[in-house]
Amino acid sequence: MAGAGSEPGDPTVRLLEHCAHRRLLLVLDNCEHVIDAAAELAAELLAACPGVTVLATSREPLGVPGETVRPVEPLSPKTAHRLFAERAVAVRPGFNPEQDVAAVEEICRRLDGLPLAIELAAARLRMLSPRQIADRLDNRFKLLTSGSRTLLPRQQTLPAVVDWSWDLLSEAERSALRSLSVFAGGWTLGAAETVVGGDDVIELIGQLVDKSLVVAAQPQKGHEDTEGTTEPGGRQTGPQTGAEDGVRGSPE
Repeated sequence: MAGAGSEPGDPTVRLLEHCAHRRLLLVLDNCEHVIDAAAELAAELLAACPGVTVLATSREPLGVPGETVRPVEPLSPKTAHRLFAERAVAVRPGFNPEQDVAAVEEICRRLDGLPLAIELAAARLRMLSPRQIADRLDNRFKLLTSGSRTLLPRQQTLPAVVDWSWDLLSEAERSALRSLSVFAGGWTLGAAETVVGGDDVIELIGQLVDKSLVVAAQPQKGHEDTEGTTEPGGRQTGPQTGAEDGVRGSPE
């Protein structure tokens, strides 16, 4: 992807020639760290190869003409429970989730149905019971650190996932996310404008929404502002950077 361009003989030209008269699905996986190159390649493919459909996975949209964005939602409680049980049996043969259904449900709920977090929690069953795991989720960034060695480093622990997302942000986006980390749960757009400050608050929040670090919910009837909730990484990052004290004193 880094070689996207139009010079004769380069990889992109060869790919376009190969795909020009074919009908196929091309998957571009994990595009967020090469988002510009991925967008350029996808745009060239779609323009030159009418039979090609591009399926791109990324933390943010590519922003190319004709793109349809399909957010990956958290797992449903039933599916999350099943994933935990499957991973649990792999690390503790004979494990029966029905022996402590309440603890398993609490783990899946408090981890927001996030597949990687649930898998990392299940890995802790080598030494902890479901109840012991659930009781320690307040310190999840130290608890969920036992991913498979075959995964990419950024997918092996929950802190690594958060750090990966954080490192891809601009300084302005990091500053906004640090400010928003003072909220627990949701917040209105007006509250965000107060704590973030500046003339580009809406633009910054939009960027964080696009990058899947803020979830925007449609306002309920009778409420003007859009509600939003930050992912777990938002609250973890602020204190680490030492910026929390500076924003807690901001007026509501």
